[in-house]
Amino acid sequence: MRRPMALFFCASALLMAQDPNLDEGRLDPAWFGAPAVFQPSKALGFQWLKPGLDLRRRTLRLKTWEPAAWLVGKRAAKDQDFLTRVQGRLEPNLAAGIQRGLKGALPVSSTLGDVVLVGRVVDAIGESEDYLATGHLYLSFDLKLVDGDTGELLGAFHDTLRGPSVDSIPLQFGKWSEDLGRLLASLAAPPAAAKPAQAPPPPAYDLEGALRRIDALKRDGLISEDEWKSLRQKATEKAK
Repeated sequence: MRRPMALFFCASALLMAQDPNLDEGRLDPAWFGAPAVFQPSKALGFQWLKPGLDLRRRTLRLKTWEPAAWLVGKRAAKDQDFLTRVQGRLEPNLAAGIQRGLKGALPVSSTLGDVVLVGRVVDAIGESEDYLATGHLYLSFDLKLVDGDTGELLGAFHDTLRGPSVDSIPLQFGKWSEDLGRLLASLAAPPAAAKPAQAPPPPAYDLEGALRRIDALKRDGLISEDEWKSLRQKATEKAK
């Protein structure tokens, strides 16, 4: 009985340690699971990856998205209409973008795969009803990567995209998905081979030492005058 209770407190502590106001309350760590402690990502907004995650010899399955969550409360009709207009393009753009980023590093399927990617929209802000108003449209979403057999969380992602028009959001999401594909490709790549150790450079030629040894041979009567001169000349040329 002690171990499940300890795991419960550990999970609770991890969730409490995560800032509850990430992305102004649009990021709910509870949907992902206790292990996910998000860090800012330049390309993907917020992300978390299981340490040591290895996707080699795995297959990615893109699961149908869950219904919108509306984490900051139900938006006005214009916001829900905006989501209705773009949500049909999110899943196709995700599939196309991920495959562009993967470049074949990981098989992708909508029906089969031992690694599952599922998403949901958590907030949307559409065009203002005031035609004089200027601003941006916003779309916030979650994606999580889970083991298809065990349900273990492998990766978690969240971002908010903004743009000047309805069409700009799906285009941005396609580029975002391509960045995600590149990240997954890096996790499916074999480790880089270690570079072979380079041989140390040969030691510099010791001209002075060579000349001393040649002189010693002549002094001891072991070589003639001509041999002595020849050896000194060769040693000097070798040192150049």
